[in-house]
Amino acid sequence: MKKLVKTIIIALILITANSFGQTSDKKNNISIGGGKESYNGDLGNSWFHLDEEWYGFVSIHYSHYLNKSFDFSASVTHGDYGKCREHDDEIYREDGTEVLNMLSRLTTGILSVKYKFANGYLLKENAKLAPYIYVGGGINNISNRWWNDKKRVNPGNFGSINGGIGLRYNFYKNFSFTYNLGIGYFMSDNLDFRTSNDKYLQHNFMFGINL
Repeated sequence: MKKLVKTIIIALILITANSFGQTSDKKNNISIGGGKESYNGDLGNSWFHLDEEWYGFVSIHYSHYLNKSFDFSASVTHGDYGKCREHDDEIYREDGTEVLNMLSRLTTGILSVKYKFANGYLLKENAKLAPYIYVGGGINNISNRWWNDKKRVNPGNFGSINGGIGLRYNFYKNFSFTYNLGIGYFMSDNLDFRTSNDKYLQHNFMFGINL
């Protein structure tokens, strides 16, 4: 048993040592995936609420190696975006308006710059676990899914400021899994007709390949 454990430990060390990532030799990465999207705005905050209904999306992500520390990235997500009134919420606000459920279809395109911690300074450039942060901007298309008579969502295109953090796991040569936690902040409050700018949170799980 001790010999088996020792063999497994040695194998894990060798796997870690022979890691691969997006480098100057493989400058492009394409990833596909999806996850959960959450609303934060005048109708309430569903970020990190495990009992909130699932609003899912699919995604495609492209990143291009600029240098050891930075990548340029472009991504598109498409899915549901909404908020359900919770059981303990008041049905009516102080101004007499009804607290309604909201469901929309959100398509987002984002351009961003990514700072990589696996850059040869903080972590090895070919590290298996490669964390990063990013900042950029997006264009978001909103369309109604229900409550069309109530107009709880204002259909149209809205700009956003975007940013987030992520962790890429380079598990085999040019292949990777990535978890990305992204935040979008709408630059106007034309979305739900209330008083403050709305936001969205995306938990995105992706499988990628370096080219």
